[in-house]
Amino acid sequence: MVLARYNENESVPDSLLLLLPYERGGEVRIPKSRLLYVSAAGVAALTCASVVGKTGYKTITVLDNGQRKQVSGFTFGQLDGFLESHDISVDFQDRVQPSVTATVTNGMTVVIRRPNRIRLVDAGATVDLYSYATTVGQLLKDQGIRLTSADRVSLPLNASVASGMTLSIQHVSHVTQTKTETLQFQTIRQRTDRLYAGQTRMLTRGVKGSVELKTVQEYINGRRVGEYSRRRVVRPVQNEVLAVGIKPRPMLPQVSSRGYAGSVILHSWTVVATAYVAGGITATGDPARPGVIAVDPAVIPFGTKLYIPGIGIVRAEDTGGAIQGTRIDICVSSQAIADQWGVRTVTIYEVQ
Repeated sequence: MVLARYNENESVPDSLLLLLPYERGGEVRIPKSRLLYVSAAGVAALTCASVVGKTGYKTITVLDNGQRKQVSGFTFGQLDGFLESHDISVDFQDRVQPSVTATVTNGMTVVIRRPNRIRLVDAGATVDLYSYATTVGQLLKDQGIRLTSADRVSLPLNASVASGMTLSIQHVSHVTQTKTETLQFQTIRQRTDRLYAGQTRMLTRGVKGSVELKTVQEYINGRRVGEYSRRRVVRPVQNEVLAVGIKPRPMLPQVSSRGYAGSVILHSWTVVATAYVAGGITATGDPARPGVIAVDPAVIPFGTKLYIPGIGIVRAEDTGGAIQGTRIDICVSSQAIADQWGVRTVTIYEVQ
């Protein structure tokens, strides 16, 4: 028999009271068989507590926006409560994997992604938002904001997003007006002694030019802020260049056979001259008579007044199949005169 002594003022565990059969004079007598039961019950209780302690104590790894930390503690509950007990707060906009309602298991890894709080000023309108984007370009894409090449953003599109930052966008547009103006050419007169006074010759033909005038108005966020113009030459001007004669005109000498005094020479040709007998009608419809010559009208126009040395003053009023280029045929009164003239090379003069 085992004797267990105890003070009357001390409390005895209920589990032991159940096992105490009797007491005598402040002594508790426990049979050996029952002592074995008491020892077995105590061991069982300690073993159970040890198992519960081991299964309830858990260690997890938390990746909080990339920051790694390990937390440990007793729990059989959900992840949200366990995180809160370790002062790890999770807001409604945070992304947690696994879910905050998952049961905590030992060794688990929890990933928390917290959005950045951004102040966006778009065309003057301000809004505060949360975004998981890592770059400015991704942030704008997520918000459905499309930019043109002219729009201005306060930060580069590849800049990293940080919580608390302010991002400003200015939408820029341009309105272009285009018109074309005609440029008149100028006439440049060049004096030359190769031409007689009063004669002109075109050296360069004038060509009108054109210029494109483009006016661009700039708008920022729908408000006009500036205007600029640009001129572009579409076709350059080509000025007209005239040669103006200054050479004094020669005077014809006295012609005794016709009694013709000197006159102003307008032009001269060196030609091959033959003669034909008067009679019939000229190409211009007048009678063929002395004082008329046949010419190539492409060289000497009909109606031209001419002086022929040895003949005098004649007028170009006729033509013929053989009269081409610098060749003339002089109308004379008889065949004898025509034969006497024959074929000659002479210089003839256009006169007033």
